[in-house]
This record gives sequence, structure tokens and C-alpha cells, in this order.
Amino acid sequence: MKYLIIEDEPLAQIELERLLHIVDSECVITNKIDSVSEAIKWIKNDFESNIIFMDIHLSDDICFEIFNHIQITIPVVFTTAYDQYAIDAFQTMSIGYLLKPIDEQQLRSTLNKYKTLQNNYLQNNSINQLLNHFSGLQNQEKTIEYKDRILAKLGDNYYYLNIDEISYIYSEDHYTFVITNNNNKYIINYTLDNIIKSLNPHYFFRISRMCIININSIKIITKHLNGRLKLSLNPEFKEEIYVSRNRVNDFLMWLDGNNSTIQ
Repeated sequence: MKYLIIEDEPLAQIELERLLHIVDSECVITNKIDSVSEAIKWIKNDFESNIIFMDIHLSDDICFEIFNHIQITIPVVFTTAYDQYAIDAFQTMSIGYLLKPIDEQQLRSTLNKYKTLQNNYLQNNSINQLLNHFSGLQNQEKTIEYKDRILAKLGDNYYYLNIDEISYIYSEDHYTFVITNNNNKYIINYTLDNIIKSLNPHYFFRISRMCIININSIKIITKHLNGRLKLSLNPEFKEEIYVSRNRVNDFLMWLDGNNSTIQ
């Protein structure tokens, strides 16, 4: 099989390549990349790799930033020395999560998992259907799974935030910020367009191009000029915040449908 290695530590690159050649006699390395920016450029035109091995901490950012810029339709195996990163918290193409130093048997098991999935699909389906299985694009009804926590950054540290801790999310100066119920401010590696798709619409609503709110953060709603609504939130937002005029009707319907939810 063909593998793309995204890893910023040269020795870790060498060791992973060595192990891949041991567990797969037909191993081909399509490329070795050490940064988010280079990964984005390469993956856009990568029609060869069967699996991506992706380190979480890269030379210029955390790897989850890649998923905010491009759609990845190649199965991903995450590699890291940090076991606090639970891959099930991210809607990615993950088929494995390997802790460093990587164990040969665990690597073999992960590749066998991929081959089993591949063989099961190829018996009765096309290659396109296999890719659709991994990318979540199958034309069949399925249950939407919303995030119950997200990875957020405060200073030089990363933390998991439970979704019910979030009061509101807003974008400013090309960053996306989360304000929690206890008024802590974090940065997340998502755009508002990305994160809104992962939040349960029963609790979260995008009131404007720049802001998403949790229904439980609303204190007061006031009619304002030009058909807009002015909101008072808890914790208080640093400036006045409004529901855009073109979103007011949807916002009111959302509130009406959630009147038993508001605490």
C-alpha cells in the first residue's frame, strides 16, 4: 500500500517508515511532510496514498487545522506522544490512534483493520463506495452525531471543553473564540462555518455571520432598530450583540421550539 507520513520529528519519520516496511512488504511512501501548510497543499492533489499517518503536533500548528481547510477523503491514522487526545472527539477520517513509540503489533492491527474494511466493500461494492464510507458521503440516511466536546487552546495548553460548558462562540481578527459559562476565553481551530455543523441545533444557533450562541446563555431579548433583536448574554459579551435581521424569524422559531430547554 501507499502511505503519506505527516510528522515533524525526523527520527519519528524514520522509525515509522521502518515499521511500515516491516509490516507491509509492498510499502510505498508517497511523501513525508512536517507542517500543516505543506500537508494542505499536498493532500489537495494526492490521488495515490491509501492511508495518511498524521502526527498531532506539527511544526507550524496542531494537525486538526488541516481539516478546517480541506476535505480529507483518505483514511487517517493519528500518531502522538500525548494520550489526552481522544480521536473520537473529532469528526475526521480516523481509523486508528497510535501512541509513540509506535508498537509494531498495534501498527499491524491498524493496517489489518483498514484491509478488512477495504475487502468487505470491494466484494460487493465499488472503490467509490469505499471512499464514500470513509468520507461519510454515502447516499443513505444515517444518524447525525454532534460533538460532545471540542479541543480548545488557552495560552500554550490545550484542553477539552464539554459542549454544555460553552456559552457562545465568535470570530474576530481571523481567530475563533469560545466563551465558557464561567467566562473563560479559549481559541479553537475551527471556523464558524465548520463548528456549527458539529453542534446540536437544539442548543446552538448562529445569530450572525460572526457569532453562535448557546440557548442557555440568553438572558434578555430586546427589539431593536431595522428589525434586529438585541441580546443580553451570560456571561456578558464585550460589546452589543444582535441577531441579524435576516435570521430573526429563524431565531424566534428556534426559541419557540426550544422553550422547554431554556434554563
